[in-house]
Amino acid sequence: MTDQTISISYPSAAIWDWYRRGGDIIVYLAISLGMALFIGQERIISRGDVAYWLLVGPGLVMPLLRLRQTLENLLLGTARPIAAFGILSGIWFITQRDFSAIPPMFLIVWVAGWACRPEARISARTLCALALVFYAVGISAFLTQEGYEQHPWLEQRLEQPVAADSPGGDVELALPEQDRDGLNINAWGILPGQTATAFQPWRVSATPNIATSGIFSLMVLLILVRHFKPKPLEAATAVATIYFSLLSFVRAVFISTALFGATLGIMALLPKRPGLRVAAALFMTVGLTLLVAFSPFLLYSLQDWGIVSRMFLRGHTGMSVADIYRQMYRPWLWGEHMKLFWSSPYLMGQGSELAASALKNIINAGQMRSDSVSFLTRMVATYGIPAFGIIIFLIERCYRHAKDNDIWAVAVLSVMVWLMMSWGSIFHPSNGMFALAFLLIGNGSQAFLRSKTSGDEE
Repeated sequence: MTDQTISISYPSAAIWDWYRRGGDIIVYLAISLGMALFIGQERIISRGDVAYWLLVGPGLVMPLLRLRQTLENLLLGTARPIAAFGILSGIWFITQRDFSAIPPMFLIVWVAGWACRPEARISARTLCALALVFYAVGISAFLTQEGYEQHPWLEQRLEQPVAADSPGGDVELALPEQDRDGLNINAWGILPGQTATAFQPWRVSATPNIATSGIFSLMVLLILVRHFKPKPLEAATAVATIYFSLLSFVRAVFISTALFGATLGIMALLPKRPGLRVAAALFMTVGLTLLVAFSPFLLYSLQDWGIVSRMFLRGHTGMSVADIYRQMYRPWLWGEHMKLFWSSPYLMGQGSELAASALKNIINAGQMRSDSVSFLTRMVATYGIPAFGIIIFLIERCYRHAKDNDIWAVAVLSVMVWLMMSWGSIFHPSNGMFALAFLLIGNGSQAFLRSKTSGDEE
């Protein structure tokens, strides 16, 4: 009877041990990716929807299972700057009676503190297996979904958005219509040439939202750079991630790949002086941001080159500098976010007014909601000076990785900062990639399990 009890309880103990030491990050990522397979490119998730709670619920509940460790990390550990951001912002917005600004901020602090806790470790092989399952399910979903011809809007070219500051642009933000059938199908395709007319030119995606497919593939690929082994699982994952990242034609993927390679190379050449390496990483990331901000002038001259047009201008040519600036969108938005920060009361941010203004014309390029992109500048515009706690956290982690000679982690952190400047939906705390990113930022190469027998990373 005793032996039987031990044999039954031991697997449960092993599963719990795996879960509490970082397996919960994998579970969180799996839930998020599973949801992403069935949420369309133009689907808007409103607060209170069933889908909203399915996305946000795990982020609220799962850290409770590691409550002590999460709080220790926030109050005493590496996530202290993030906790300071939350505490200061919370006090300010309570005094301002802007209670709507507090829940999003709390979720960011809560999930970030949980994801980068020191005990969290994941298996690179488990992540590879999850990626392959994700691609397989995404391909199956595409092959079994309804045809484009059943949804006439997919067979028509979508009208190009008009910027709010353009002639005729003094209108409310044109959000995608939500009463159309087929909003949640993959309109990109899994092979070249399968993209619906509405989203031409062709691109490839494992999910209805191409950013999810492209950025997740990039993140797994960065991990494979460190953990690649000539074995079937790793080889198959490498082929799949290269395919879905490269052919997604997501500009951030190409730029991030170049930034990662350049940072990795420079870190390897520099002497082992943490301050110098941090300065070099900051120079690379800030320099890239400035380059992108002024790139419309360069792209205007190079747009007739087929590869430049395809990779950076979505296949368009004959564009003016203003057209390119509007299509790239981020440089314009960075400036608008900083204007809002400087004009906010006591530089403490606009609070919930920024999210509300996305439905009006206060900050609107006519292209997308201003509260869904450019995570870092949006945090500064919304929460003001306390949001610099996130930036302090990033700099401190960069210094620690440089001091530990973890140049891979420094290069990955540079990429994550760039992605934070580019995307907001990827860095929403309900997104599993947010948790994976903060795990890598917080723990670097220590974010991976090691074999108890060989000591090698799994």
